Amino acid sequence: MSTQDQPKICIILFSGDMDKALSALAMAWTAAGQGYQASIFFTFWGMSLLRKKRGAAQNSLEKLFKLLLPVGPERLGLSKMNFAGIGGFFMKKLIRLRGNETVSEMLALTMERKVNFIACQGTLEMLGIKESELIEYEQLTIGDVVTFLNLAEKSQIQLFI
Repeated sequence: MSTQDQPKICIILFSGDMDKALSALAMAWTAAGQGYQASIFFTFWGMSLLRKKRGAAQNSLEKLFKLLLPVGPERLGLSKMNFAGIGGFFMKKLIRLRGNETVSEMLALTMERKVNFIACQGTLEMLGIKESELIEYEQLTIGDVVTFLNLAEKSQIQLFI
């Protein structure tokens, strides 16, 4: 089946919460396994998953946001019952106890299935995040809202998480 004939799913990951990131990654991974061409558009707090390092800031407000926005999937908290990080700690323990994948593992599995990642250009510019601060992944591109709209228009499924 050509990529044009493949069904498509497009997900906006707006949240940087562990539980929501797991859901978005699991849906994209499963869809890719079912033959879908899957794409995730990372914006605002969802950008945390794509960050590999904290770069220099141009001003104090940018520096504050770079400090507050987690770097990488291991630093994410829960959307509810986070309790200053303790909730996330216990959720990770529960995930390991049950033999489920962590956010880092699910991110790697999603990348193995060649899910397309689009980092929101507007978010990068607003928060002062440079492309060099993002993970290295062949299927990672920088795109704007028009990029997402074009993907969504061609997709059978669109999700906002």
